[in-house]
Amino acid sequence: MRPPYRCRPARATGDPHTGVVRGDLRRALALVRKRTHRGPRRTVRLLEKPDCGLCAEAYRTLRRVSLDVPLEIERVDITEDAALFDRYALRIPVLVLDERELDAAGLDDSEVARWLRE
Repeated sequence: MRPPYRCRPARATGDPHTGVVRGDLRRALALVRKRTHRGPRRTVRLLEKPDCGLCAEAYRTLRRVSLDVPLEIERVDITEDAALFDRYALRIPVLVLDERELDAAGLDDSEVARWLRE
């Protein structure tokens, strides 16, 4: 008689012979946080331009902070709007929440989270 077939979750790793499966813990925790009510979701605009290393780091910081603070990230390319480019070309990356602005170059997760909660 054949042993029962064991289904493995998609993208899981482990030993198929023992049935021990390790999933991506980070992805599972993000799903739990996403489904946990933590207040209203706020929209943060990230003013950036292409090929900007500081902008990419600011985006990664926002993504990490979004695991604890409910927010939606809107990426705005300042090179597509002359007025935005004139105003922010030397300051990017800049975070905009409501009417408040924050120069986000070199900030760590705790500083950005504190600014978002103010």
